[in-house]
Amino acid sequence: MRKIIIISLILTFLSCVERINLIKETTFNSFLVVEATITDKMDFQEVHLRRSSPLDSIQSNLENNATVRVIGDEGSVYSFQQNANGVYTSQNKFSASFGVNYSLEITTQDGNQYKSENSSLTSKSKLKNLYLKRDFNEKKEEGISIYVDTDNPENLNQLLRFDYQETYKIIAPTYHPYELIIQNDDFPYPIRVLAGLTPKEIVEFFVTLEPKKKQERICYNTVRSKKIQLENSKSFEQNVLEKYRIRFIDRFNYIMSHRYSILVKQYSQSPQAHEYYKTLRQFSEGSGNVLSQVQPGFIEGNIKAITNPSENIIGYFEVASLDEKRIYFNYKDLFPGEDLPPYYKPCHATHIPVLFTVDPFTGEIVGSPIQEYIVWTENKYIRDNFDNPQDINVNLPYVMTTIPACGDCTVLGKNSIPDFWQD
Repeated sequence: MRKIIIISLILTFLSCVERINLIKETTFNSFLVVEATITDKMDFQEVHLRRSSPLDSIQSNLENNATVRVIGDEGSVYSFQQNANGVYTSQNKFSASFGVNYSLEITTQDGNQYKSENSSLTSKSKLKNLYLKRDFNEKKEEGISIYVDTDNPENLNQLLRFDYQETYKIIAPTYHPYELIIQNDDFPYPIRVLAGLTPKEIVEFFVTLEPKKKQERICYNTVRSKKIQLENSKSFEQNVLEKYRIRFIDRFNYIMSHRYSILVKQYSQSPQAHEYYKTLRQFSEGSGNVLSQVQPGFIEGNIKAITNPSENIIGYFEVASLDEKRIYFNYKDLFPGEDLPPYYKPCHATHIPVLFTVDPFTGEIVGSPIQEYIVWTENKYIRDNFDNPQDINVNLPYVMTTIPACGDCTVLGKNSIPDFWQD
C-alpha cells in the first residue's frame, strides 16, 4: 500500500480561508491535473486536463475525450470540447457574471466523475497602464523593465495575480532560401558511375541544391510566463500598484533582438484562490504551472472525485475578473545605434562536409559524409565553397551551419505570423 503523509497547512487570510492540504507521496502515482480559470471577459474559456508524470519523464500525458462543463447556479450550462492542442475550449464564448456561483464538472473517458466547489467573481480587475523602460535590475544588469499600474476607483482591498505571454520575432542569421536534397544514397556504388561527369554533375549525383519548400527565415515564438506573481493591494498606498515590475529582460537576451510583444493579464482573485496560488508558488519552487511535472506530492485544491472519493486531484477551478493589455517594442527604439543582442547560439562556426568516401580496398563509393551530415544534424546550407561554378570543389562543395537554428528559425518558433501581431 502506498504511503501517504498528509501535512495540514492552515493558511489564513482575514477569517475566511479554507484549509489547503499538502499531500506528500513516497511512490509516484498518476493523478488528474486540472487548470481552469473562467473570467469575466467575453471569450472562449479554457480548461486544461492532464495526467501527472514523474520528474524523469518527458512524456506529456493529455487527458483525452473527457466531458467538461461549467455550470452556474442561475441555470447556465457551458459545454467544452477538446481542440487539436489537447485543451478543452468552450463551444461558445461566454463570460462569468457577478453574483453567480460557478462549478466545474468533469467526466473522464473511463467514466470517473469530478466536481469543483462553487467559485464566483469578487472585485473588478482594472489594469490602468502597461509600459516599459530601459532600466537596471537589482543585480545592476541593464535591460528592459516592463511595468504595470493598476486602478482601484473604489479603494477596495484586492488580491491580484499576474500572468503574461510574450511573443517575439526571430530572424535566422545564416538563412539561405536554398537547401541540399539528398540524391543517390543506396551505397555502395562502383567508382565508374562518376566517369565522364562534370564536377557539377558529380556533386549533383549526391546532393542537389533546390529552393526550400517552406519559409525558414522569419519566425515567431510565444511563451507563457512560468512565474506566479501575486500581490495584495492593501500593501500599497490607496490600494493601487504603481510601477510594478512584471518582467525584466536582459539587454543581451536574443528574444528582443527584433520585435517583441507582451500580453499582461491581471486577475482579481478570491481569498481561497489567492492562498492556493501562494502555496503552489512555494511548493513548486517557481515552476508556475500546475500542469508541469509534479514533484513527489501535490497541493489539494477545490476539485473532488465523485466516483472514488478517496482519489486525489491536482489543481484548482477559479472564477476571476480579468483585465489585460498588450504592448510592442523594437530593440533599436530603446538601444538606438547599438549592436543587437547575440543570437540564441553563436553562428560563426561552420562545417564543410566531404562529398563522398571511397573504400581503399574495393575502390567503391561507400558513403557520403555530406548526406549523413544533412540527415543526422539537420544543419543547413549557407553558401558554396567556391567563387564560381567553373571552380567547383568536388570534394568539399558546400559550407553548412553547425547549429540548425542559425539557418532555420522553425527550430525556435513557428513561421506563421500570429493573428494579433502588429509590425
